[in-house]
Amino acid sequence: MFDIWSFLLQTLTVSGAAVLLLGVKALFQDKLPPKWQFGVWSVLGVLLLMPAGVGGRYSLFHWQLPIEVLKSQVGDYSFTKVHFPFPVVNKLPETVADWLFWGYVGGVFIFAVWYLVSYIKLRSVLRMGAKPSGERAEHIGELAHRYGIKVRKVTEVPGLSGAFVCGVFRPVLVLPEGEELDDKILLHELFHLKHKDALWNVLICMFRCLHWCNPLVVYCAGRAINDMESRCDQYVLEQLEGEERREYGHILLSMVNDRFAKTPGSTCINNGGNNIRKRIEAIARFKKYPKGMGLVSVCVAILLAFPLVLGAQPAAAHEFRDSVRLSFASVRSTPCTTYAGAFDAYGKAILAQNRYYRVMCATEQLQKELFKELSTKYKDGMLPFWEVGLTSQPDAQKGYAVFNLTKVRENTYEGLFAVMLIHPPVGVAEEEEEESSYLAVQNVRVEQENGRWVAIPLEEFRYVETENESFAWGCKKLPGFVYTGEAGGFRIQNVFQTMHVMASPVTVSGQPSVTFHSRYDTTPKPNGEFTEVTEMQYAYCTYLGSEEEKDTIRQIGISMVPVCEGEERPEELRAPYRMEMSGSFNTGERVANRTLKPGWGPTVELNGGGTVVPANMAEQHPTYYVAALYINNEKVGETDLTLQKGDGE
Repeated sequence: MFDIWSFLLQTLTVSGAAVLLLGVKALFQDKLPPKWQFGVWSVLGVLLLMPAGVGGRYSLFHWQLPIEVLKSQVGDYSFTKVHFPFPVVNKLPETVADWLFWGYVGGVFIFAVWYLVSYIKLRSVLRMGAKPSGERAEHIGELAHRYGIKVRKVTEVPGLSGAFVCGVFRPVLVLPEGEELDDKILLHELFHLKHKDALWNVLICMFRCLHWCNPLVVYCAGRAINDMESRCDQYVLEQLEGEERREYGHILLSMVNDRFAKTPGSTCINNGGNNIRKRIEAIARFKKYPKGMGLVSVCVAILLAFPLVLGAQPAAAHEFRDSVRLSFASVRSTPCTTYAGAFDAYGKAILAQNRYYRVMCATEQLQKELFKELSTKYKDGMLPFWEVGLTSQPDAQKGYAVFNLTKVRENTYEGLFAVMLIHPPVGVAEEEEEESSYLAVQNVRVEQENGRWVAIPLEEFRYVETENESFAWGCKKLPGFVYTGEAGGFRIQNVFQTMHVMASPVTVSGQPSVTFHSRYDTTPKPNGEFTEVTEMQYAYCTYLGSEEEKDTIRQIGISMVPVCEGEERPEELRAPYRMEMSGSFNTGERVANRTLKPGWGPTVELNGGGTVVPANMAEQHPTYYVAALYINNEKVGETDLTLQKGDGE
C-alpha cells in the first residue's frame, strides 16, 4: 500500500468479508464446534495477507467503485492498486491524501512499538523465573505425555496470576511460582502449546496493528483471540465429566485479569473479564459434537473461502443514467486486465461511440480530460456520445479487427485497428458508393500503466477500400509483414498478415415467429482474450532481368515453408504442382504454379490464402521463409533460398 486509497481498498475488502463471517458465525454458533469458530478466521487472515483487487478480482462487492468516486472529487485520476497488504512509504507528503496516509502509517508504527514494548516487558518478567521443582516438573511431564504434547521448557515466575505460553519458535510454559494450579488449567495451556497458538496470536496482533483505524477489524481480532481460547476450553471440557466442567468455569471466573491479555507471541487463559464471561456462557452450552461434524465444518469453510478469496472480476462497467460521476467511477474501477481487453474496450468505444467505454482503456491524463468533458457537456441522464473522428458511421454489427498485432516490447503491443463503415467516407464519388466498401484503420498501441492496460492511438483514422464487406480474409491493401529474397532474376516477396478478433455474439429474438439470431455485443470485455486469429499470406514475383530473357519464361512456380524461432530449417521442399494456380497457401508448406501469357508484366501475383487458428497458437510470427523457385518447371539453384523479414508495406 503506497497511499491512503490503496489502504481504503484493502480495509474495505477485509471489512466486507468480516461482516459476512460474523453473520455466518452467528448462524452456526451452536451448530459447529469452537474449533471451526476459530479456524474460519483463517479465511479473513488470507484476505488480510492478500492484496485486494489482485488480478482485477474483488470479494463480494466492487469495492473500488466508492474509492474512485472519492478520488474524482479531489481530482486524483490515478488507478488504485494494492501492491502489498502492508504500508510502504515511498515519497514525502504533498497533498491532503498523502498526509492522511502518513498519519495512518504513524498509527501503525505506534501500535507496533506498543506491542513490541509489551513483549519485551513480558520477556523481562520471564527472566525472573526458574525451573520448577522435580515433583512439579514430573507431574507436568506426565500430564503432557498422557495427551501426546511435547513440552520443551517450563518456568515458574513469582507474582503471576495464571499460566500462559510465551514464544513462537522456542515456546515456554510459564507458571505462577508458589501456587498450585489445577490440572484443568495446565491442560488448557498444554493445548495452546500443541496447536502453536502463540504464532496465531502474533498474526492476529499484526492484523490489529495494520488496521488499527478500522474498528471492525479490531473487533474481529478480539473475537479471534477469544475463539482461540474457547477452542482450548472445548478441548479441556471434552476430557472432563459432570461436576469437573462446572469447576473449570469457576476457576476461569477466579482468574479474571487483563495483564498480558494482548501481548503478542503469548497465550493467556485469563484474557479479560468481558471475554471470560463469554467463555463461561460457551461452557454452559457445552456439548460433544459428532465426529461427522468435522467434515461439515470443512465444507462450510471451503464454501466461504472460495468466493471470498478467489473473488470475481467485474465483467463490465455500469452506466448510471442519473449520475455522470458514478458512471465515470464505475468505468475507471473496471480496469482492462489483458491487452486484448484494452483493444476490445477501445474498439467498442469506437463502435458504440461511447465516452465511458473510452475511459476504461484511457491513460490517466486522458481520463482527467474526459471527466472534465463529461462533467461540463453532459448532464445526468444524457448519453455520453463520443465523436470518434470518422466521417461515416462505423458498422457496429460488423465488429472490429486488429491486423498485424505485434509485441513491441514487454507489456507493449501494437496493431492496426480496423472497423467497417456503413457508408463510404466523405469525399468519395457517389457512383462508387454502391460498388465499394471501406475500412477505417488506425495504428493503436496498448501498454500497461500503473497495473492496467491502456490503448493509445498513434495516428488519425484513414480510409482503405476493401473488396469484401467483412473481415473474412483481410484486405490486400492493408499492410503486412514482408519477407524478401532473390533468385533466378526474380525478387520474391511473401506478405504475411494476421487478423485478431474477439467473439462478441449475443443471441436475441424478435416476435415468437422469428427465428433466434445473433447480433454483435458492443459491451466491452476488459478481461477478454482474442478468440481466434486469421493468418493470411500471398506472394509476388517481380522480374529483374532483361527483356530478352523474360520472353523465354512461360511458367513460374514456388514452394515455401515458414520457420519460426527455435524451429529447424527444412532440408528439402517439394516441387510445386504442375497445374494452373494450384497450391495450399496456408501456414504450412505453400506451393503454387502459374503459366504466364506472352507480354506478362514484371510482377506476377501468385495464389494466396490463409487459415484460422486459435489465438494461443499465433504467438509467433515466422522468423524467415525457406523457398524454392521453379522457372519453366526447373528448380533455380541447387539450394533453397531464404526470404528474410523486412519492413511492412
